[in-house]
Amino acid sequence: MKKAILNLVVTFIATQGFAQGLELYFEGVLLSPGAEITLAGHPDSGMMVLDTLDVKNISSSTLEVKCIRTILENIDSTVNSFCWGVCYPPATDTSVLSVTIPSQGMSYEFVGDHNPSGKVGVVKVKYAFYDIHTPQSQSIVVVNYDHSQADGVTDLPGMKFISGAYPNPADNFTSLDYDLTGSPNSQILIFNFLGKLIEKLEVGNSTGTITINTSLFNEGIYFYSLKVNNQIIKTRKLVISHR
Repeated sequence: MKKAILNLVVTFIATQGFAQGLELYFEGVLLSPGAEITLAGHPDSGMMVLDTLDVKNISSSTLEVKCIRTILENIDSTVNSFCWGVCYPPATDTSVLSVTIPSQGMSYEFVGDHNPSGKVGVVKVKYAFYDIHTPQSQSIVVVNYDHSQADGVTDLPGMKFISGAYPNPADNFTSLDYDLTGSPNSQILIFNFLGKLIEKLEVGNSTGTITINTSLFNEGIYFYSLKVNNQIIKTRKLVISHR
């Protein structure tokens, strides 16, 4: 399946307040209250993944946080789902489980998944996070999954598929599935949070699964990038958490 490069655009609005004690971060940047995030991809791009939205507890107490998904604008036959603690089927709008976030702690548990299914348009989804003891106080972000046009989205010849890392968060190892047939000179680069290259893995013109030993990595946020013919075409987040 073809994978399109995601173009990320962040637009800030101030129509909603954040829940007391919770902050939302996108790619490490604090979001304004009620921020809108736009992910753009080709209608045939396959799964569009939002995995760089994080939730921080800035209160002095441990919070038990749930997530509510509300589809504001939908397109028939597209499929939207989310993970918060565990992954839920598309029909589930409210997380059954809460995620425990200690005081001043950050949760990397959220993932938003959207499959355009070849349909042209924009699907608008609201995600609200709240402590179970104060459900009326919510931190909100709106995500526009934009697959309205093919213009500006680049397909590299033969670049068919690279999966998200699993497990993620990772302890001693994580794995990636890939199909890069027809894309020679391919590499997976791993960077720490400060952007320093810490590992380079050659995958070449091949298909398979690569397992990365993360046992010696310090806990924290990392990023892994797919590099083809000296061009970085996709970057995603990897969290290391040693249990």
